[in-house]
Amino acid sequence: MQPEIILIATLLLPLPGALLMWVLAPSDKSVRWAALGTTLLILVGAIVLVVMNPNNGEPYAIHDGPHSSTFLDVQFFSVGLDGLGLWLFLLSAVLMVTAVLVSWTAIKERVGLFYGMLLLLEFGCLGVFTARDIILFYVFFEFTLIPLFFLIGIWGSEDRRYAAIKFFLFTLAGSMLTFLGLLAIVLFDYSINQRATLVFSIPDLMEGLADHPIPANWQVWIFLALFAGFAIKVPLFPVHTWLPLAHVQAPTAGSVFLAGILLKIGVYGFLRFSVPFLPTATALCMPWLLWLSVIGIIYGALVALAQTDMKKLIAYSSVSHLGYCTLGLFALTPLGVQGSALQMINHGISTGALFALVGMLYERYHTREISQYGGLAQRFPRMTFFMVLFTFSAIGLPGTNGFAGEFLILVGMFQRGWMSPELMVIAVLSVLGVVLGAWYMLSLVKRVFFGPLREPRGHDNSKPVSDLNIREVGALLPLAVFVFWIGLYPKFFLDRMAPTLDRLTKAAEEEVRHLDMDSEPQATSNRVDTESIARVR
Repeated sequence: MQPEIILIATLLLPLPGALLMWVLAPSDKSVRWAALGTTLLILVGAIVLVVMNPNNGEPYAIHDGPHSSTFLDVQFFSVGLDGLGLWLFLLSAVLMVTAVLVSWTAIKERVGLFYGMLLLLEFGCLGVFTARDIILFYVFFEFTLIPLFFLIGIWGSEDRRYAAIKFFLFTLAGSMLTFLGLLAIVLFDYSINQRATLVFSIPDLMEGLADHPIPANWQVWIFLALFAGFAIKVPLFPVHTWLPLAHVQAPTAGSVFLAGILLKIGVYGFLRFSVPFLPTATALCMPWLLWLSVIGIIYGALVALAQTDMKKLIAYSSVSHLGYCTLGLFALTPLGVQGSALQMINHGISTGALFALVGMLYERYHTREISQYGGLAQRFPRMTFFMVLFTFSAIGLPGTNGFAGEFLILVGMFQRGWMSPELMVIAVLSVLGVVLGAWYMLSLVKRVFFGPLREPRGHDNSKPVSDLNIREVGALLPLAVFVFWIGLYPKFFLDRMAPTLDRLTKAAEEEVRHLDMDSEPQATSNRVDTESIARVR
């Protein structure tokens, strides 16, 4: 079977699956099994697409729909995969299986609607990572807001409505500016390349703007427009304030998918659009972007240290960890960019699993307050094993996936740091996030799972609390496999990412080199002038 057929079938499968959820709504048991079956089929399709990857650096599984016959040259449903979108596509499929399994007994009301919304959310995310047309990308980009808005607003905690509205308004406001930036790219391509129609094909725009780039002053303004939406999605400091509230109020499945996939759309947008289409602006803004990244790394870690709620602690850790993703990306070195792309996958695995574990614990005791727990390893050895494993993954222990990504990012940042003392300061400060990350995560595990046994006050001891069951282990086991697979053999993933990443960042890296070369004669001239003055004196 042709890979494009498998891609289209896998991408569209959540839609009939969501419809089936609503048809089966009266029977909660049937809905759960149908949702699991649908997500497993999607996962099988994603795995088949990974196996069929030709590993030659070229996009594949491409389906180009018919072109519109109007002035707007829009391709209807143009999709495909490359070395960047492939792994996020697979991660979306894996995490949705986890999301379905962790909601099995936690969701008791409107079960059919809940799983239908989960599948619609998966459809939107899969579409974002496969779209080859700007209009299609933006449709999927905005579509992801709707199901998550309802997931938080209907099945969330006490302040769910406020959290849902804040999340929706923040992301919608930023994405409207992003849409204007994307349209500006299309219009400049039309004007500069003297095209007969407005072209929305992402590969065609990349080719056209590589030969005839947008003027530098306009690049900066367009970059800021794109930055508004993508930075909120990441989220970068200081536009991160919607994230902790959304995580705390969201149901467990919502938190798993929000942390694992939706936050990656922002970094993906920077890589797919900002860096290749606006290389000069990216190079000019690089120091500011690196400063925002390192501030987010340290700020998120320090705030995480002060948290008393487990879910909020992991939410702020996401702010810190995603700062590393943008740090590696905007360092604009091959190792940094590869580390950034790999760390997107790593963060989705480790943080998605940590949110799932917190949800499992909450389902047993109905509190997330760290002070209410202690010594749970005596009751839950299996849960403790997975918690320790994914904690080690999150803090980057050698041998786990987190180490591979963070190491590449830091090496890439130090390579860029030799460019100027300011960038070296950023590189040194970024290491502090690793230390703080180990501090707050190991402290969480120690206080909750080790020491004397302490269970939440008010817990009915007459009702036995069991360790993880087969369903819960099954939800975490695929993520544990990826922890060791990426940690011990990252080459498998990096080899398939590198050609795509090199193509996307080549122009921006050249712009950075040009700026560096332009600054060197000025610095040399300043030194000569200083020496001349000294000799005269």
